[in-house]
Amino acid sequence: MKKMTAMLMVASLTAAALCSCGQKTEKETPAGAETSKETQKAEEKKDGQEVTLKVYDSMAYGVEAYDEVIKKFEENHPGVKVEIQHAANDSNTLLQSRFNSGDIPDVFLNEPGAGAQLYYEYSYDWSKDTETLGKFKEDALDLTKTEDGAIYGLPWTYETMALIYNKDVFDKAGITTLPNSVEELGEICKKLQDSGVKPLAIAGKEKWALGQMATHFIMDKSLDAAGTVKALKSGEKSFKDLPHWDNFFKLLDLVKEYDGDKAVETGWEPAENAVATGEAAMLHMGDWAQANFTKMGPDTKLAFLPVPVGSSEADNTILSSVGWVFQVYKDSPNLDLAKEYCEYVLCSEEGAKWMTEGVDAVPASTTSDLQPSGDLPQDAQKYIKAGKTNGWIHTICDTTYSDTVGPLIQGYILGEYTKEEVTQGFEDYFKNLQ
Repeated sequence: MKKMTAMLMVASLTAAALCSCGQKTEKETPAGAETSKETQKAEEKKDGQEVTLKVYDSMAYGVEAYDEVIKKFEENHPGVKVEIQHAANDSNTLLQSRFNSGDIPDVFLNEPGAGAQLYYEYSYDWSKDTETLGKFKEDALDLTKTEDGAIYGLPWTYETMALIYNKDVFDKAGITTLPNSVEELGEICKKLQDSGVKPLAIAGKEKWALGQMATHFIMDKSLDAAGTVKALKSGEKSFKDLPHWDNFFKLLDLVKEYDGDKAVETGWEPAENAVATGEAAMLHMGDWAQANFTKMGPDTKLAFLPVPVGSSEADNTILSSVGWVFQVYKDSPNLDLAKEYCEYVLCSEEGAKWMTEGVDAVPASTTSDLQPSGDLPQDAQKYIKAGKTNGWIHTICDTTYSDTVGPLIQGYILGEYTKEEVTQGFEDYFKNLQ
């Protein structure tokens, strides 16, 4: 939203919309906790000037629970004020503007891959902080590990995306078998419509949501995500060589048939609300939306429907990765404090509660036994453990991916572009990747 694009949130705040979180009360640092030089400085200033820690994040979910974690951090660090900017939409542009203006955050979030790599030269290298790194799962750390072993970000939570369906709506329509082809998906859509339910609520207004949906049909499972991108980039493969690309347009034709022009007017929140309340049966989204689903429809039973990209169950795709990484500005005047903040948010029991209860996601850290309770993250773990997931393509691409391909997909839904024109647009994008 998340990813990662999804990836999570007070939506659509501008770069100037800053809100500080929590009031400070004097409280001793927990026994056994180390006190950094920055924290000591903050203690000295608690009756005078505060130390301000600037944090920039791109999350849409669990914001209220996140604020509670920040309050706890401030309470444990008297004299420290966390100034946080939630930037849900256009997060890449807004973060770049902060760097360009010299207002560089001490801590900032990016999607792992191309988004995070843009800021590696500004980011603290955690590779020698072995005690901290030991608190995370190795596969999650690998997402920001360079060939020479540098680690420029700490991972947040695992995120999984595919079609999501309302199980009660499926049951009422008499649907007992999940589809293994777009044609079978079309038959299910017909049954759902006949039962009085809107089959699909695609968040077509969101370029990132459409771009992520397309990656299921770009994926060549024999190469996985990185191999597919490499082959398209080098010209070794073209879109006509991709085994399931043509079926993407069959899916979009279903969107056109059952949602029409309204599909490109629907944002992520209305789409999620429609499925949560039973007005619609399916949408494409990730388990990062679980907390929002729970809020909108607390009794709603949800599950993943692996995207039927081919003609058999073996072809179906469900994509999983770490959604966000926390990066620290290496020249921050509050470097030690910024590092403490990241470790606290990601590894403390309070942070674990935020990730598992506030966001309802699977943490990348190993410091807590807390687990998410929602249908979607639990369902995701089932597919991950069975080895039935693939990586994310969109985060390997550069940060212009969604802005480039999203309008092409919207144009096809609206009848403005042909299948051939959209395919050529995707082809050109990948060939021009650096």
